[in-house]
Amino acid sequence: MVAPFLVLTDFTPAADHALRYAAVLAASVQASLIVLHIRRETLLDPDAFNGSVRHMSEGEIAAALQARVQPLGVSTTVESAVDGVEGAVTDAVRRYSPSVVVLGKPATESTPDELVSSTSLKLLRATRTPLLVVPIGTQAPASPRHVTIAADNNSIDLKVQSAGIQHVLQLLQPHLTVVHVAEPENSDSCQAALTAVTNSGLTAGTTYRVHAHGVRHRHVASGILQAAAETHADLLVLVARRRSFLGQLFNRSVTSQVILHGKLPILLLPALD
Repeated sequence: MVAPFLVLTDFTPAADHALRYAAVLAASVQASLIVLHIRRETLLDPDAFNGSVRHMSEGEIAAALQARVQPLGVSTTVESAVDGVEGAVTDAVRRYSPSVVVLGKPATESTPDELVSSTSLKLLRATRTPLLVVPIGTQAPASPRHVTIAADNNSIDLKVQSAGIQHVLQLLQPHLTVVHVAEPENSDSCQAALTAVTNSGLTAGTTYRVHAHGVRHRHVASGILQAAAETHADLLVLVARRRSFLGQLFNRSVTSQVILHGKLPILLLPALD
């Protein structure tokens, strides 16, 4: 049995899109949803910075939640948080032990880089649970069939919380590709990266052969996104090491840059190191 998906919503278009995506994914693996309403001013909402957020009553929130979950076609539990986003999500993760936390990402061209990157990475730091970031510009929700896993040449030790995602991949049975980005003057062989992913157990139980794809690029984040496009990925998986999201300057990490500029759903898996 797959652990539930915890989906964050603030009733914005980005959150609604992420909820629909999560529902399709949950239905394909027979998982349920926990839909957690978060106050708009605590997420990535441009209105939070110009003072135009309209505060909703408890009745309005309950009605809005029901209107969104009723047509989803999957088992759903709804909650509304009164705490800030980190505290509310941490509490929900503790109570439900979800496979993944799902967060919608709005168009961020006019939003400061530091805010975009820190919102998702702070949640990853607070919960140490896989985080799925779904940009609003992605295509209509569908279960991923081509999953690309970005990896360096270092060993990967995943947190125990990633076991739920491993189960999801076993049920989905997507085509898997491991990608590695090398400096232009270096070899783009993916053998070490492929070995690292295989040894992590992330691809265990999949029936398709795991392919490898190397690219040469001066900037790792841009190379990862290039590789995702070349492998026709509809889901990109990043292993988020501690150095990617524990530092002060979130926007300088490769993980943050991929989140900022990625146009497809991105799954962040927290590593032990």
